[in-house]
Amino acid sequence: MDWMTGFSVRPGLVEEYSGTTGAVLGGRNGWDVRPDAAVYGGAWQDPLFVLTHHPEDARPADGVTFLNCDVAEAVRIGLEAAGGKNLEVFSPTIGRQLLERGLIDEVDLHIVPVLLGEGIRLFDNPGGVPVRLELLNGEDRTAAVNLRYHPVSIG
Repeated sequence: MDWMTGFSVRPGLVEEYSGTTGAVLGGRNGWDVRPDAAVYGGAWQDPLFVLTHHPEDARPADGVTFLNCDVAEAVRIGLEAAGGKNLEVFSPTIGRQLLERGLIDEVDLHIVPVLLGEGIRLFDNPGGVPVRLELLNGEDRTAAVNLRYHPVSIG
């Protein structure tokens, strides 16, 4: 995750998300890579759930519950803990499974100007059917979003 430096975000974005998020559901791969990562830079302190097939060997942490269940059950648990606020899904593989089951209400993409060379693709589903999205913050809900960047030398 060392690529997550050198960019800015809209003022108030972190506060917006930390105020509307009641619980977070993440995956074991992300947890193992960054168990000490603070959600929204530490601005958020509510329940964090990590879905894993082997919770017995997970490194415990305050405020973190390890779940070994079906993704739909993990969503049920997370939504209950969220108390009417959003359940954020911080895992591309869990997100893909939830999309396939129709359990995602909204997809919120934050596009950072960097092309990654490796890692887990967002909602990778070889051979699957396309998932169409509807734009929520514009007049034309079917509009494509156009972003233009140029490569910057690193080093």
